[in-house]
Amino acid sequence: MTGMKFRRSCDQCGVTFFSTDRKARFCQKHQPRRVAHNTTGRTAPPTSATPKLAKAVIGARPPVGLSGTQRQKGVTRQRQPQIRTLTPELRARIASAFQHMQTVPGSAIPLDAKHLERHLRQIHTAISQQLWVSRAVVSQVIQELRTALAVASIELTPEQKEQAIAMYRRFIETGERPAGGRRRFIAQQLGVSLDSVVLVIRHWAQSQYAQSPTPKPTRQQLFLIEKAFYRHLTEGHEPYEDFPEVIAQELGFVTPYQVLRWIDVLYDNSKFPPDLPEVTPEQRAAVLEEYHAYLRQDAPPENSLHNTIAEKVGGLSPRQVHKVLYDYRVELRRQCLERTLVSA
Repeated sequence: MTGMKFRRSCDQCGVTFFSTDRKARFCQKHQPRRVAHNTTGRTAPPTSATPKLAKAVIGARPPVGLSGTQRQKGVTRQRQPQIRTLTPELRARIASAFQHMQTVPGSAIPLDAKHLERHLRQIHTAISQQLWVSRAVVSQVIQELRTALAVASIELTPEQKEQAIAMYRRFIETGERPAGGRRRFIAQQLGVSLDSVVLVIRHWAQSQYAQSPTPKPTRQQLFLIEKAFYRHLTEGHEPYEDFPEVIAQELGFVTPYQVLRWIDVLYDNSKFPPDLPEVTPEQRAAVLEEYHAYLRQDAPPENSLHNTIAEKVGGLSPRQVHKVLYDYRVELRRQCLERTLVSA
C-alpha cells in the first residue's frame, strides 16, 4: 500500500523511528554511508549531506575468513545469523554485559532501578548487537536476572515464604480461586505486599519446572496429559489426589507438578463473563460428542479446541464451548471422588 510506514527500532541506538521500508535497520542519524562508483572504477567520496556512519557499524565483523583489508570489489558482504541457542557460557556473557552497563545505551542517563523499566528495549538491542545474539534470548536472560535480584531483596521471612508457597500449592490442588486472585488473597492473609508474593511464587514455580526433563511441554504433550487425565477420571480407581503422580510416571516427560498445573488450567473458570448465554441441551450434546472425538485422536487440532468445536457445532462462541467442557469436567470429578470414596 502506497504511503504505508512501518515502526522500526534502530540497531545502533535503539531509538524508534518510522520508515517506508519494513526491513529498515537504522534511523536517519545512523544510516550507513552510501557511496557511488564513477566510470573510472574509483569510488567517489560521499557528499557532505550523507550522515556519518556510527563507529560500531564501521567496525562490524567481516565475513568469516576474509579480513577488512582483503575484501574484494563486487563481493557481497554477508553477516552471520544471530545466535538463538542459549548456553551456560552465553548466559554468563549476557549477564556480564548487563551488569557492566552503567548508562542507558546511546545516552548519559545512569542505568538504575528508576530508569531500567522504560529503557529495557534499548538495553536488549544494545546487548544483542554487542554479542550478536537474538533479542529474545537477551530478554529471557535479563528477565531471569531481574527476577532473581527482586527475590533476593524481598523482605519476607523464610516462614512467610513457606506459607505463601504452601497456600498457593493448595489452591492448585483444590482448584479454588478466591475473589481477587490467589496471590492477592495470600498477600492479604500474610500481611505482605502483592509484588513480594508474586515474585516468591514465580521463583518457586520456575524451580519446579526446572526439575522436569521437559520444562516447557509442547502442545502435543499437553494433549497427552489431558487424554491421560480423562482416562483416569472416568476409568481409574486411584484416589483423585494421586492422579498427578500416576500420570507423570506413565508419561515420563513431565513432573507431577506440571500435571497438577495443567489439570488446574483445565478447571479454570475465571474467564467466564456473568452474561454468558446458556446453551441448549442439543448444543451441549453436540459439544460433548466433538470433545470425545477430540480425545480419540492422536494429535490436537491445528486450531484451538474451543474454536474448533464452536466452528463444527455452529451457533456457539468459544467461551460457551469452554463453559460446557468445564461443567462436564466438574461433573466427572464429582463422580470420580464418589467412586474412589466408595471403593475405599
